[in-house]
Amino acid sequence: MRETAIAFAILVALGGFAWLLTLPAEVVMLGGQAVMLTSGGVGIPLEVIYFALLGGVLFRRSVLPRGWYWRTFEHHHLLAPRERWLVLPFFYAGALAFVVCTLGIVVTAAGLAATLLSL
Repeated sequence: MRETAIAFAILVALGGFAWLLTLPAEVVMLGGQAVMLTSGGVGIPLEVIYFALLGGVLFRRSVLPRGWYWRTFEHHHLLAPRERWLVLPFFYAGALAFVVCTLGIVVTAAGLAATLLSL
């Protein structure tokens, strides 16, 4: 099943790239920038909320390790099941926003490359 999902993701990515080639380069660049900035604008506050919640929960339970903020995901096991429902949705939403932001960067770079190649 995992291999099928990977193959499907590759086909979707290739189809999306082929579709991008049909659009004007300026539209691709502006669209990529919009995706990148929007997801960054959403993802950064989500991660701030996640850090605040994780730090607050671990501090309240007196299990906040020194330097916890460098590798926050390594401390998820310290959360109680009810705390996971509070904290981890912000972690996953922020991670998804990061992936979408990276996709926006790739699309912007593709538009830039198309512009430079057409000169």
